[in-house]
Amino acid sequence: MSGRNWPTSSNNKLCCLQSSGPLCSFFNGVDAEEKELIRTAYRQNQLIEDQIEKERIASKKTLKILLLGGPESGKSTIFKQMRILHMSGFSELDMVNYKFLVYSNVVQGMYQLIEGASSLGMEVEREVVPNVQAIQDYYRNTHPAEIELTPELSRHIKTVYKSGFVDSIRRRQHEIVLLDSALYFLDNLDRLSEPDYKPTYQDVLRSRMPTTGINEIEFKYKNANLRMVDVGGQRSEQRKWIHCFDNVNGVLFVAELSGYNQMLHDGQQTVNRLKYSMYLFKRIVNNKAFGKRTAIILFLNKVDIFKERLAVFPLGVCFKGYAGLNEFEASANYTSDRFLAMVPSELQQEKPVYTHFTNATDTRNIDRVFEGCIDVVFKISMEKVGFM
Repeated sequence: MSGRNWPTSSNNKLCCLQSSGPLCSFFNGVDAEEKELIRTAYRQNQLIEDQIEKERIASKKTLKILLLGGPESGKSTIFKQMRILHMSGFSELDMVNYKFLVYSNVVQGMYQLIEGASSLGMEVEREVVPNVQAIQDYYRNTHPAEIELTPELSRHIKTVYKSGFVDSIRRRQHEIVLLDSALYFLDNLDRLSEPDYKPTYQDVLRSRMPTTGINEIEFKYKNANLRMVDVGGQRSEQRKWIHCFDNVNGVLFVAELSGYNQMLHDGQQTVNRLKYSMYLFKRIVNNKAFGKRTAIILFLNKVDIFKERLAVFPLGVCFKGYAGLNEFEASANYTSDRFLAMVPSELQQEKPVYTHFTNATDTRNIDRVFEGCIDVVFKISMEKVGFM
């Protein structure tokens, strides 16, 4: 075989074999060795073409959903929900990693409560000062990935959490920087401190770690394959977004509805969290990389926290022109309208935005909403290829 010059023109034997019929009709005057070589090449070529055709058909059935949003918007929680709802959940190694992430969130949440009390001028009871100092020292001197909820550390946290100043700071929790899941984890501290503790799905959903890089999962949904891509929301991660823009069937943009009274510090500037989400949304919805047949879906997320904060802070702290009632429906609809105002009218006609109010940690809510979203993506994709 070495040194043999394989034919390359359209008149070569292999090409004729593929287009003109049975192999035997082309074997006249060909020795046995060359016959076998032609047969082998023909079979290999057919296998390659069959695989290409299978991949082409599969690609048409695969819908690519791009998850975008700002920091702490909840998009990665939705990504986790897809694994719970449509895949096999999480591996044992995943759950071990989540256990230590929960530990880190517990200590971080307690530390934030202590720092928040200090920023609001609240005094800590004298008897818990040693416990407070122990927590502060541990958090400041331990890498987040190495935090463990030891019996001694758990005792310090429990003592401080039961003290009077924590009751006071809880009532003003929306005035400080605090993990959304902090009070959930601290309320479950006894369970989390057990030696044989294993995270529940709710623990996993509420655990928080900034997304870095590009994460992908692929799963079957009804009659289609879905490929979901989650990209980090921090400013340093946003430059990676453009690498995911090819062949997108749907963009699921997640905005933190409850961030209307919170500020975002991204290393370069300090901005209102909700208005920053609006800025990102405007960039995405007006991006020419997404054709008119790309479904745009907006999740206004964290409605549970939004409702709690409305009881303390009017929506007017974010939108000076808002003069409506300080209750959920009016405030949520006004916010939705402000997002949709980011979309030029001509774009709205050819590429409508589908809006949903969500709570990403509520599995039933996400399951119900996601079904409607995928129906929209599938319908638009079918229109794009001329099936509807």
